[in-house]
Amino acid sequence: MPVKTERRGFLKLGLGGAGALAVAGIAGYKAGWFDSSSRTPPSSLSGNADASPAVINSLAPISLPPDYPNALRASDEIVRHYARELKNPSVLIHAVRAFGKNFTLTDGTKAVDLLCSKYAAEKEVNGKRYVYFPREAEVHDNSFLKTMLEAGVSPDQPISVGSNSYKVLDLGESARALFRCDPQNFSRYDSTLIHQHLPWGLIAFSILVPPSQSSWKNAYGETIDLPQVIDRGLAVFEGVCSGVRDTVARGEMESLKFREDIAKYSCFGMHMAYGFFSCLNHGYRNNNLPARLNQLLDTVIYRLEGDRLANAREAEAVRDLGPEWLSRLAVGDEKNERNVKTKGAPPPNTIEVMRDRKQIQLIGHALEAINYGLLHKLFTLTPNQKKRVLDGERALYEYLVKLRATDLGPFNNWYSKFVSDMVIAMAHASRALKLLTPGNPDTAA
Repeated sequence: MPVKTERRGFLKLGLGGAGALAVAGIAGYKAGWFDSSSRTPPSSLSGNADASPAVINSLAPISLPPDYPNALRASDEIVRHYARELKNPSVLIHAVRAFGKNFTLTDGTKAVDLLCSKYAAEKEVNGKRYVYFPREAEVHDNSFLKTMLEAGVSPDQPISVGSNSYKVLDLGESARALFRCDPQNFSRYDSTLIHQHLPWGLIAFSILVPPSQSSWKNAYGETIDLPQVIDRGLAVFEGVCSGVRDTVARGEMESLKFREDIAKYSCFGMHMAYGFFSCLNHGYRNNNLPARLNQLLDTVIYRLEGDRLANAREAEAVRDLGPEWLSRLAVGDEKNERNVKTKGAPPPNTIEVMRDRKQIQLIGHALEAINYGLLHKLFTLTPNQKKRVLDGERALYEYLVKLRATDLGPFNNWYSKFVSDMVIAMAHASRALKLLTPGNPDTAA
């Protein structure tokens, strides 16, 4: 579909040429082309922000035609290889996302076993101990739990913290006990809750808690009413997304205001959509949820195109920034307050590769949410929706094979977190491509 906003519109917005530097915070960092919300903490990769990047074996690049089998091959090869090379908790849990609960490292160790034996911790609240995974490991609260639940990891899977032993079943009970949320004020207990943590809780709790038992007391004595959390969380998200579907349908660019607002949500809010779809799949129907989520689905489908075009616009806006700014923005720390360091100048093709990774992140997460809904027969697509989804899939094929033809070694040498983020984006794309096939990793034996 032709887009009405042309290059001259770029310049009026201050997003091209010399104006790029002045608005870099809007067009790049704040609009999320570079990840302002870190998915993998640098400390989890190397132990401290100043350490040199780990020496890893790079995957030899190959060129492939952009079709479904090759796109799946491209994503799986990158995820499998670099998860085993990097071995940080974020890439390992995403390898489980892509391949299922039995994914192993090169020595035969199951990723789930390693995560459960090395990264769990304990917390005491009102005299009782609970097991959980700290944010330094899982980044988003309950992301390990919900991934294990969806992958079919046994409730009896052992989890160890020092000399104490727990199970995934205990992890689920602890998650309910430790969850704090005021649906009238999502920032009351944690200013990052709705943007960075809520979706994973919605997925885990919708699996663990049937609608008939959807209210409980947490460890702090507070009542959690899950239907109310779902309703209010969706209302906030609906407000952020209001109008974007119609904007794209008119052939116009997503606004910078929308891009700034949606970039506050991890992976541009696609985890939120998936979280609400999970609630619907597990029987939650309160507050007109089915009809509202049909509207959200349509918005997600239109964003397959709108986000793609906006990402290209943002890539253009940072083209003239120069190596120093690229390094600052790449670490998501424009003022470098965390003193996170890259090594040397970024590779010459950094903008193109970051753009393509972002496209995979955007499209892959969207298709994962859409295909999850289709897998569980939550929605029936119209012919227009089917066409838009197919267009998004074809675009994803092209980006996946392009990055399979890229040597990621220089990027690891420059900033190793970039390769980790690549694996994470690829893992969601891999699962999206598999959900409606016999290769669905959630059903892997």
